[in-house]
Amino acid sequence: MSILDQEEFKQLRNFKGKVDSELVKRILEEVELDFEKSGNIKSSIIFIYTNYIQQIKQNRDFFNLLSIILEKYTPKLGIDNVNQLILSSIS
Repeated sequence: MSILDQEEFKQLRNFKGKVDSELVKRILEEVELDFEKSGNIKSSIIFIYTNYIQQIKQNRDFFNLLSIILEKYTPKLGIDNVNQLILSSIS
């Protein structure tokens, strides 16, 4: 079974075409940069999300799902791989 067959990624694909993939890419890149410094994915998500609070409030369900995916799969796959999977699922 592929990671992309996991329930979180199935839900993520429902947002395909409904979210700004360039904005998501920018946020994921910033989370990745912060994570490389902090080593704590949860604090990196919180820190970067505060910079995009208006956009996140507009699409709360999507960004909650994004957080769940990042927290669950980053320790297993690495943040760069998870980011690529997320972007490929919504593009």
